[in-house]
Amino acid sequence: MESLDDRPSAPNAERPVEESPDGGKVSRIASHTQGLFADLREWIDLRVDLAILEMEERLDAFKNDLALGLTVAVFAFFAAFFSLTTVALGVGWLLGHPFWGFLAVSVALILIIVTLRVTKPALMPPSNLFESLRGERAASDEGPSSRPASAAVDEADGAEAQASAPDAKA
Repeated sequence: MESLDDRPSAPNAERPVEESPDGGKVSRIASHTQGLFADLREWIDLRVDLAILEMEERLDAFKNDLALGLTVAVFAFFAAFFSLTTVALGVGWLLGHPFWGFLAVSVALILIIVTLRVTKPALMPPSNLFESLRGERAASDEGPSSRPASAAVDEADGAEAQASAPDAKA
């Protein structure tokens, strides 16, 4: 039996045609193609299933985070409510009447709200993600061509003018 290297390489050289018992080359190619399409279809189905599962996981994580946030917010509300009530009763006891304690706490809370509304402080620092990404890109782009395209065009026009000037003199 000849190996691949021993066969003649001429295009019209005689090559032995090996008949396969299952119907020949065309049926073998057809069965391989059908298998390829079946595998591709299965792979696509699996990718779709994976995408669906990833979305379900994200949705479940979001729902869990939302439920936890609401639970913490409810307990924080009641803790703040009872703490402020305790402070108001304590200040009222010191001033001689509970009304004065609740009034003092209410005025303090109103002053805090008004101060925050007037000053509008930045309680959370800005992320500056866009600028940091642009800065990184600009730093990585700095190299041989860190000038604007208009500068390159101006230089090319100047070089053409200089090149045509000696031709005109000659």
